[in-house]
Amino acid sequence: MLTEQEARRVAIAAAEEVLARRPVPSTVTLSDAAEMLGVSRQTARKMLREAGIMANASGRYCIEDVWRVRRGPTDGPTRGATP
Repeated sequence: MLTEQEARRVAIAAAEEVLARRPVPSTVTLSDAAEMLGVSRQTARKMLREAGIMANASGRYCIEDVWRVRRGPTDGPTRGATP
């Protein structure tokens, strides 16, 4: 029988293996962004807009930008900031 720590280690290793085989999209839909952020589509749209993130010509959002919104404000400088 596995201890809780061993079971957790096995589960993490299995998840990492599955994720390594799965391609990560470079852009996501508003629905995908909302799911990633754990909010409604309307709230996701507001959050992205307030962060200055706009959809591309096909209505999709850069996944890196969605992750940045998900992480929240940082203490350090943001991309493109001047000292």
